[in-house]
This record gives sequence, C-alpha cells and structure tokens, in this order.
Amino acid sequence: MHKVSMRERVLLLIPTAGFTGLLVLFVVLWQASQHQSNSLQRLNNRLQELEHREDVNSRQLLDQQLSVLKTRQQKLQSEIQSLQTLQSESAEREARLLETLRRRVPRPFTTDETADVDQAIPTPFNPNPSAPSP
Repeated sequence: MHKVSMRERVLLLIPTAGFTGLLVLFVVLWQASQHQSNSLQRLNNRLQELEHREDVNSRQLLDQQLSVLKTRQQKLQSEIQSLQTLQSESAEREARLLETLRRRVPRPFTTDETADVDQAIPTPFNPNPSAPSP
C-alpha cells in the first residue's frame, strides 16, 4: 500500500466538509423557509378570521340599528295616532261648543231687519235743511 500524505488527506477532506456544510446550510434554509411559510399561513388565516368577524360584527350592528329604527318608527306611529285622536276629539268639542253658543247667543241683524229698525228710529231734527242728514 502506498502512503497517503497529509496534504492529500486535507485535500480529500475539504470537498467532503464543504459538501456537508452545504447540506447543513440547505437544511437550515429549508427549515427557515418552512417556518416563514407557516407564519405567513397563520397570519393569512388570522386576517381572514378577523375580516369574517368584522363582517359578522357589521351585520350584527346593522341588525341592531334596524331594530332600533323599527322600534322608533312604531313609537312615532303610536304618537301620531294619539295626536290624530286628540285632534279629532278637540274638533268635536269645538263643534259642540260652537253649536251651544249659536243656540244661546241671538243672531245678529240681517240687512232686512236693520232696515226695519232704521225706519222705527226717528231721524233727529236738523235745523239746517241744506246740511246732509245723518
């Protein structure tokens, strides 16, 4: 057998060590890439979850607002109906009051009646016949 020199051994070790180093480097980079990919996937899932929750919250908020608006509308309709009832009752009371007043208070003179009254009242004496009569 022949003797391998130290230099030749070193030259044989360099490619073997270099290949092992590259292999370790590749494995580390591959694991880092997998870790980054998993992190991005988790972030993407979380973002979708938040967007879905926001949609649900928006829908719930809209439902609550719609419910409040419906309640307010019903209350306003009830108030309008109450006011209409009060208005019609007030109009009926006013009509009854006017009818009562018409029955109790004498009617004013008509033009024919005032003419009869004017004829019944004597005209005052006017010493100056050229002056207009009252």
